[in-house]
Amino acid sequence: MHDKSSDPHPSREELPLPDYDHMPVAGLEHRMRSLPADDLRTVRAYEQEHADRPQVKQMIDHRLDQLEHGSAPSGGDPAAHGAEQARPTRGRSSVSPQTAALPPDPLPHGTYDRSHPTQPNNPRTRHR
Repeated sequence: MHDKSSDPHPSREELPLPDYDHMPVAGLEHRMRSLPADDLRTVRAYEQEHADRPQVKQMIDHRLDQLEHGSAPSGGDPAAHGAEQARPTRGRSSVSPQTAALPPDPLPHGTYDRSHPTQPNNPRTRHR
């Protein structure tokens, strides 16, 4: 296997962030904080070759600059479930078409909604 930090064209399998292609930009900055500089360079090369999003490249460059000036990668697992990834469910939902609530009937035209007594045309609140 070749050194991924020197590869100018990394593949998806070489990325240190699983599902990188499906992550929203807002979640990337948090996930990148745990990566060392070599992994960030790999992500940047992949970004340059694929989506080429200026804001993502700028985030990576900023983080690389921080690391070069003494910052350390934060703790945490970049492969862990983040807010942008749904956690697997433990079981099946007990809701089914047979147990789901029925949709409410729409009000006929011209009638008021009795659940909102402050509605302007409500006869209970109309001034005489």
